[in-house]
Amino acid sequence: MKRWVCYTTVFLALMVSHASLADTMRCGDKLVYSGDTTYAIKTKCGEPDDKVHRSEIRTVSHEISAPCEDRQARAKCSRIVETSVEVVIDEWTYDFGVNRFIQYLRFEDGRLLRITDGGYGSRSDR
Repeated sequence: MKRWVCYTTVFLALMVSHASLADTMRCGDKLVYSGDTTYAIKTKCGEPDDKVHRSEIRTVSHEISAPCEDRQARAKCSRIVETSVEVVIDEWTYDFGVNRFIQYLRFEDGRLLRITDGGYGSRSDR
């Protein structure tokens, strides 16, 4: 029983450490992380090999406090209000060469949201 607990603990520790590294990328001797700005990543990694810039409109729901509809002066109720917001999306591609995977970076409103691995790169000059 103790051995099973030990194996489970080690397995969970490895899974947590792998998940914490999932959205990091190495550029030379520097690391970039989820939440970094486009400026910080350009400073560490240089210009990306490809960039796509677009925006999309999203609906966001907020719960607000408002007077109740039955007009009781002191009663407060809540209601849902929806607003539309524009989200700026940038998608960058880094090709670090034939020995590394291509890295796809997705930014929302200037902050790194996600890093995705592609296939092996094709550039020979990095």
